[in-house]
Formats: sequence, structure tokens, C-alpha cells
Amino acid sequence: MYSALWNTRAVAVLFMSSLSGTVAFPQAAKFIRRTADPMPLADMSLGRAPCTREPGSAAAESNAATVASSDLGSPCDTPPLKVPVVNPCNPASPAQIGCLTPRDPVQEDLARMGKPGQKILRAREKVLEILETENACSAWFREKDSNPADIFRTLSFEVDRKGEEFVLTSKDPSNMIIFRNPYVAWVFQGDGRYATITINTNGAFFSPMANMVEVWKEGGPASFRGPRRTNVGPYAGDTMHAQVLTLLHEFGHVLDLLPADENNVDGKSVQNTNEVLRYCRAEIESKGRRGALLASR
Repeated sequence: MYSALWNTRAVAVLFMSSLSGTVAFPQAAKFIRRTADPMPLADMSLGRAPCTREPGSAAAESNAATVASSDLGSPCDTPPLKVPVVNPCNPASPAQIGCLTPRDPVQEDLARMGKPGQKILRAREKVLEILETENACSAWFREKDSNPADIFRTLSFEVDRKGEEFVLTSKDPSNMIIFRNPYVAWVFQGDGRYATITINTNGAFFSPMANMVEVWKEGGPASFRGPRRTNVGPYAGDTMHAQVLTLLHEFGHVLDLLPADENNVDGKSVQNTNEVLRYCRAEIESKGRRGALLASR
């Protein structure tokens, strides 16, 4: 009996609900149809809400002409809604999901070179750090270009696997012994943006030692004298300091900041190296700030 009474009431309620639902159905259908239509965010109005016409209100009179009939009763003093524009790919934004990081094709090429490429890449990062900060070295390079780091970033690198491999020793007219190391690197003078720096795999950029060969000006067979340490300026070969000095030296030729010194005629290459050291030695020997920053995070 109790359940039957409950069922009878349920039927009555259901019947009444279906009747009342016929009044709301057209609005519901209209709502569904509007949400199905495309509605770009750019078309959404976020300005001041319309207001009703009220006697004696100047603000209401000015806004009344644009009031829609369904919006009557809206307040007149509602401030405009301002939505900040967010760029999800802004480097300062903590969330960058789906954003592509800028490509560095030079970095990618060096990564494919294996161990030699890793050494060049490490020195390249140090040089970029020097050129991107305020110091005597970057100021010297800015004498030729206002943004030297931007140009240096475009330079590509090649390795010469068949380059000179011996330290040549000889005597000058006064019997002073002269040592000539294998060349370290070269670039076309004043080549500018997108120049290519070629580095000798047998030179001091990669190797700390090289075999000596004694050369006689009068001719005759060369004599092998065993290994000798190589260097770039005051720095031992195959060290970070020597590698950074090498790249800065070659970059000086790229910008035509240093004069040409092919084959070190009259010691010009040594003079150019000393000129780079004059402005850049402190930065070459400083500890990398980028590495320290990353380690502290």
C-alpha cells in the first residue's frame, strides 16, 4: 500500500514536471543552439555593461540607446573588465607548455661532431658569456660592432684533421732557436657574419703535445727531436683558457679588429694574441657565471 501511494504521487509529480518543462524547452533549445555556434574569444565583448534608462541620470541616457531588451536592470556603474594578455611562450613565463625553444643550428652541428665538437661548444659558450656582459673585452669588440655576441653566434666551425702536426724548430742567423707550433685555427680576414673558423685537430686547441722536427735552412733531411708541449699565448694546449683565447683571436680577424697574421710573419700572430690578452685576459681567466648560476638553482 505504501509503495503504491508513493508511485501515484511520483506519477503526478512526473506529469506536472513534463507540463512545466514545455514552457522552458524553447529557451533551452535556444541556449543549446547558441553554444553550438562558433564563438571566438576575439568576438567576446568585455567592455562596460549596459545600463537601464533612469530619469535624471545622464549616464543612463547616454547608454540607453545600446541597451538590449534582455539586459534591462544592469547597473550603470560597472567598471570595464580588463583581461591581461598572456603570452604562453614568453621566456619570462614559468609555464611554456607547447612552446618551441629557439633553434641554435651551430650548437646542433657541434653536438654531432662528438668530442671535438663538445670542446668547441664549451669554449663557444664561454666566449658568448664574455661578449654578452659588460667588460673591457666586450667593449673592445664593440669598437667594430655594437652587438658582437650576435655576430659570434652565427659563426660556424670546422675541424682540419689533416693539419700541421709537428713543432718546427730552427735557428736564426744569431743561432737563436725558434719554435713554430702547428697552426691552431684560421678564418678569412674580415669575413664577418656567418664566417667559418677552421680548427686544427693537431694544434694546441685540442692537443697538449706535438712532436718536434728540426729544420735546416741549408736543406737536408729533417731530424725528429721528440715531443714538446704546445700552447696558445701563456696557456697550455688543450685547456679551456687556450681554447677561449683561440676563438677570441679568430673573432678579432672576423671583425677585422686584428690585422692579418698568416704564417706569423714577423711575429704578427703573437702580437695579435697579446693584443687580445690586453683586453680580455681577466675575462678569459674568470670563472663562468652561467655555470655558477645553474648550480645555485
